[in-house]
Amino acid sequence: MRILVTGASGYLARHLIPALLDAGHLVACLTRDPAALPKNWTNLPTGIADRSGHGIRSLCATFKPDVVVHLAAGYKAEHCFDDIAGLIDANILLSTHLMEAMHEAGCHSLVWAGTAWQHYEGADYRPVNLYAAMKQAVSTLAEYYLDKAGLRLLELHLYDSYGEDDPRQRLLNQLQASVASERALALSPGEQRLHLVHVDDLAQGFLMACTQIAKQPAGTRRIFRLPSASAVTIRELVALFDAADPARPAHVNWSARPYRQREVFTPWESGEILPGWRPSIDLASGLRRLRLQQAGNR
Repeated sequence: MRILVTGASGYLARHLIPALLDAGHLVACLTRDPAALPKNWTNLPTGIADRSGHGIRSLCATFKPDVVVHLAAGYKAEHCFDDIAGLIDANILLSTHLMEAMHEAGCHSLVWAGTAWQHYEGADYRPVNLYAAMKQAVSTLAEYYLDKAGLRLLELHLYDSYGEDDPRQRLLNQLQASVASERALALSPGEQRLHLVHVDDLAQGFLMACTQIAKQPAGTRRIFRLPSASAVTIRELVALFDAADPARPAHVNWSARPYRQREVFTPWESGEILPGWRPSIDLASGLRRLRLQQAGNR
């Protein structure tokens, strides 16, 4: 298949695109920063995402994808007034340009990364934050293209991800920084439960979804989730992190910061899991891999 991936310089895309290529698919990249793409991707068709939408439109018109995997997004766990315009551009404006460009190019299959944060306290829809509300807004906008153009939409609602070479300042990298600096990381009391899924398992989920969407009837939406085998609390996660390299434990100051205003204590677990998918990397093994790499990078 011909598969266009948005957010191509992001962490998940850097694992998904090699998996797609290894499976024999042709891949095109949409990114805001072509210079950030790996050097060995220079032969892949690439478009630049900007406010005009012309880069998206041109790439869809020339590449003519069979499937689009939409990973690009703007994320803020907690926003302020000045964040709103950027969040709208990165989430709603870009997504609308993309769906219109797909329609013009005759592409009717969209695999899209939603978030479990659209389901606060297990609700079918109750956004944790503005980012999650904008994710839902894109899903609602897609109704027009489902009805008008027969778009097939397969949404994968994601939890937290981790893995080697992760440039994001997420909790595991902050824990590793506390190991290196011996300065205690200020955390909440740590009773939040979360699903933490290795990025390689997420890439396999999106690879499978690209095949499954071809069997989906035109004009339909399906929503699945990609969870870990079981959720853990933040305290349990730190214990597993330490167990993966007992000689180099993290330094944590528990209860040094309060919970967020809309903290998620119980993750959404009522949705259907993507058919045929299960995580292959358990959390303990994934953390051992991560810490082994971190030790090698010292």
